[in-house]
Amino acid sequence: MKGTAGKQLVKVGTVFALMTGATVSGFQPWATSSVNAATVSQTQSQKQLQAQLYEALSARKDNVKLTYPGGINELKKNIEPALDAAIAQDPYIHYIMKGYAYSLQGTQVSSTATVKLTYRETAEQSAYVHQQVAAALQKIITKDMNDHMKVKAIHDWVVRTLQYDTTLSKFTAYEGLKTGSTVCQGYALLTYDMLTQAGFESNIVEGYVKNEAHAWNMVKLDGKWYQIDTTWDDPLPDRGDRVSTSYYLLTDAQLKEDHRWKTANYPNAVTPYDQTLNALIAKGVSGAKELRATLGYTSSSSTIVSTAGVLQNLVQKAAADGESSLTFKYKGTKNKLKKDLLTLYNYGVSPTGYTSKSLSGANNWQVTLYWKS
Repeated sequence: MKGTAGKQLVKVGTVFALMTGATVSGFQPWATSSVNAATVSQTQSQKQLQAQLYEALSARKDNVKLTYPGGINELKKNIEPALDAAIAQDPYIHYIMKGYAYSLQGTQVSSTATVKLTYRETAEQSAYVHQQVAAALQKIITKDMNDHMKVKAIHDWVVRTLQYDTTLSKFTAYEGLKTGSTVCQGYALLTYDMLTQAGFESNIVEGYVKNEAHAWNMVKLDGKWYQIDTTWDDPLPDRGDRVSTSYYLLTDAQLKEDHRWKTANYPNAVTPYDQTLNALIAKGVSGAKELRATLGYTSSSSTIVSTAGVLQNLVQKAAADGESSLTFKYKGTKNKLKKDLLTLYNYGVSPTGYTSKSLSGANNWQVTLYWKS
C-alpha cells in the first residue's frame, strides 16, 4: 500500500574510441601531462594516470590529454581501470558523472590518451551545493548537539527540503536545491555532502528496491556504521514537514527487508540503533531519551498491535482525533501485517501507504501508517 514512483538511479555510461592515427578532432585538451620515467612499472603508471584523471574530474574539466611512457597496447590495458578508479575515488564525483569517452594514439614505445568527460553537475553547480550545505549546517547544527543529534538534524533537513521528482528527470543535488525536487541520486548526493561537511564518514550505496536501481547512504557514528535512506523517508505524495524515520540508521538485516545491494562493496552495519540509544541513555547522554521517543523505539502505552481488531481500534481513534497517520509497534509476520492493514478499508479508513522497519527480536516492527483524513 505504499504509493511510490520509481526511485531511479542513473549510472555512468562509457564510450570508447581507439585510434592509432592522427589526433581525434573535436577534443580540445586542457592540459598535457607526462609520466616522467619511462622505466616506471605498469602499476605506477596506472596510479599516475589515475591521479591526473582525478585532478581533472575534481576541477570538472571537459577534456584532458595524457602522455604515457609505455606503448599503446599497455595504455589500452591501463586507461579504463585508471578512469574507473579515479571516478570511484570520490562518491560525489562518481554520481554526478554522466559518461566519458577516450581515444588513444601512439606506437609500441610511447602513446597518448585524449579523454572527454561529461557531467550532470558543473563545477559552479557543485560549488553552489557545497555553499548551500555549509549555510544550512550553520543553521541546523548547534554547539550543544552531540553527533547523534547532528545526524538526525541532517536527515530531517534533507527530507523537508526535497521532494521526490516524479518526472524522473532530475538527478543531482544541485537540481534538488534549485528546483526543490530530485530523484534518489540527488537525495543521496545531498545527504552525502551534508554528512561529509559535518565531519562524518559517509558513502553512497548503490542497489535495488523492487528491482529498480536505487541509491542511499551509510554513515559512521561512534565507530559503528548505519544505513540511512532519506529518499524512502520522504513520503509520497509529499507531506510538507512530515518526516518518516522508517529508514533511519538501520542495520543491514533491517534494510534487507526491501533493499538489495552488493554487501562486499560496503562496510557492515550490524548494531541496532535502539540498542545504541539504550546504551547512551544508560550513560546519561543528553538528548538520547528524546531521540529514542522520536524514533518510536518507546511506546506511549503498553499496547503492542498483534491483531486486526486492535489495529482497527487504534486507527479509528486516531482518525476521530483528526490525525492522518499513526506510528505503532506490531508483533507478527510481515504478511500478517499486510493482511491486517487491508481490513481497515472495511472500517471507514482508506490507507494511502505505510512504512515499516524491523526492531530487535523476531517479527517485531515499527510501522507508520498514512490514510486520507
